[in-house]
Amino acid sequence: MDFHTETGRPSLDLIATLGDRGGDGLERLPDTAAATAWFRTVARYPIPEPLSAHDLSVVLGLRNALCRVADTVFAGRVPAAEDIDVVNRYAAIQASPPQLAKDGRTLTSNQGTTLEAALGEIARDAVDLLAGPELEKMKRCASDDCSVLFVDRSRPGKRRWCSMSRCGNQSKKRKYNAKTRELR
Repeated sequence: MDFHTETGRPSLDLIATLGDRGGDGLERLPDTAAATAWFRTVARYPIPEPLSAHDLSVVLGLRNALCRVADTVFAGRVPAAEDIDVVNRYAAIQASPPQLAKDGRTLTSNQGTTLEAALGEIARDAVDLLAGPELEKMKRCASDDCSVLFVDRSRPGKRRWCSMSRCGNQSKKRKYNAKTRELR
C-alpha cells in the first residue's frame, strides 16, 4: 500500500489514508492488514499485531472525525461538536510517561504499546496542530486530483504539493506534456 508520509504531522498522515475526499474517496486502510502496515511503517507506533476488525473500525472512526475537523477548520468554519468530542476523547488517553532505562542514558517508554495509546498520541497531535501556531502553515495539495493536507515548513512558505515526488512531479510532467503538444 502506498501511504502519504510527507504531511509533516502524524495526524495528517492518518487523515491522508482517506484519499480523494472531494470525490468518492480512496480508502488506503481497506482492511486490518493495511491498517497494521500503516502503524508499522508510517506512524511507527509499536501496536499489538495484528489489528482486529474492531480495531480497524476504531481507527477509521478517529480518522474520519479528524478528516472532518481538519477540513472544516482549514475552510475557516467551526467543526461539528460530535467530531470535536471524538478527537478530545482520544486526546485524553494518556500513554505511559517516558522513563530512563537501566543504563541511565536511554529513554524507554510503554508509549504507543496499545492501539488506544497510539490513537491518543495522534489525536493530541491534531489538537496541537489545529489549536497551535502551525495551523497557519497547513495547506492543501495544489494538485487537482489530490486533497492531502500538509504542514509547509519550507523556509519561504511556498510549498505547493503534498509530495514533490508524487504530485509535484506529476504536475510538472502534465505541464511539460501540454507545452510540448502546443509546440507541435
